[in-house]
Amino acid sequence: MYIQQLATFIQVAEAGSFGKAAEILFISTPAIVQQINLLEERCGFPLFNRSNRGVSLTPAGQSLYEDGKKIIELSDKALERAKQIFEDSLMTIKIGSSPIFRARVLIDAMNMTREDELQFHYEIPNLVSELSQFKQFELLGNQCDLLEAIFCDLAWAEQCQFFELFQTPICIAVNQLHPLSKKKKVSLEDILPYTIILAREGAISQLDALRKDLQDLDPDITIQDAQTIGQDLISMTEVQPYIFITQKIFQDNHPSLVTIPLDTPHTLPYGFLYAKEPSQATLDFLDYINENKEELIAKWQ
Repeated sequence: MYIQQLATFIQVAEAGSFGKAAEILFISTPAIVQQINLLEERCGFPLFNRSNRGVSLTPAGQSLYEDGKKIIELSDKALERAKQIFEDSLMTIKIGSSPIFRARVLIDAMNMTREDELQFHYEIPNLVSELSQFKQFELLGNQCDLLEAIFCDLAWAEQCQFFELFQTPICIAVNQLHPLSKKKKVSLEDILPYTIILAREGAISQLDALRKDLQDLDPDITIQDAQTIGQDLISMTEVQPYIFITQKIFQDNHPSLVTIPLDTPHTLPYGFLYAKEPSQATLDFLDYINENKEELIAKWQ
């Protein structure tokens, strides 16, 4: 903001010699002398009385010294104010992501806002350990603003808000040697003979309805309740002839399994989790998503 020679001049005035100023600034004495010579040349008058014992300010130098300190202070404050205004203009959105809460559509949304030159600034904090322990509600509004997920409407009621993007169809995932792995679509009757891994009862109303449909067809059906959907269940399905209830959009979570559509009318809500008291930046971002929803989700349906 100000010329470097002014800061060097003030340091020399306070040190009382070129050599001492050079030591403080970690540059050579000749470099200090050159800067002062350039400043005096620019001013058109001497700033220092020079002697073998050091330097002292001339009256003109004393005046510049006093005003120069004010100039630097004002300059620093002006720069700080401008920086704060710039940072305030960048609406920061913190995106949570992990193998379970993977940002998919959110990445597309981020790119869309950049193409439209909106003043959103994005951060993706490292929250893998917290999210793997399902501490998402503690994080929302603090360490992250948005999480992308299937909404567990019963389990998560009153703990967060949800912005629905679309309804995602229910699928199954099986290992590549499973008898159903070659099918293009499976019915409820097709999966009845196998152990079915399903979210615990009371977590998601749509999957509770699917559970009822299955039990109506076969009261003795084997269902393994999953408290959380993690890598352990995926690994189990890789080696056992289990039926893993999933969604097409999650197939990149388990690429070693074959994902097949399930013939059922039930679907699941997919979108963004956000805090009960969200930031203004989060609300503005969601308003933008709502206005551009069709374009955003076209590739995901």
